[in-house]
Amino acid sequence: MTMPGVLDIAGPILEVLTWICLPAGLMLLVAVGTMRRFEDQWTQSEGVVYSDESGVGFRWYDHHYQVHNAPMSPHDIRHMAPGDAVTIHYAVKTPTRWRTSAPEVRGEAAGVLGWILSGIGAAAFVAGFLLPMF
Repeated sequence: MTMPGVLDIAGPILEVLTWICLPAGLMLLVAVGTMRRFEDQWTQSEGVVYSDESGVGFRWYDHHYQVHNAPMSPHDIRHMAPGDAVTIHYAVKTPTRWRTSAPEVRGEAAGVLGWILSGIGAAAFVAGFLLPMF
């Protein structure tokens, strides 16, 4: 195949890549951004293990300096002693939703895929404009 033949084939391929990848990537990025905007934001606080007449569990202060209790069974915190510090991750809007491990980022794979598709589509778009110069 001669060089003009390769360039003749590259034009339609670049156009198809632009029309498929760029809109799909941008839609994924908008969807992930919208999903992250409206989900609960999580933050962390330092809590302490307590044991008193009401039972055992975790206590921590939220961002409004209100005390929150998370009653646990003695079996759940058997590896901890009263007074031990523990990192609590809680939802800002509803501090009663908490966890001791960091929450996962929702839509992370879709966001990466959106950036990859948008990058491929944008590169194909620019290459489609530069192709006639050769």
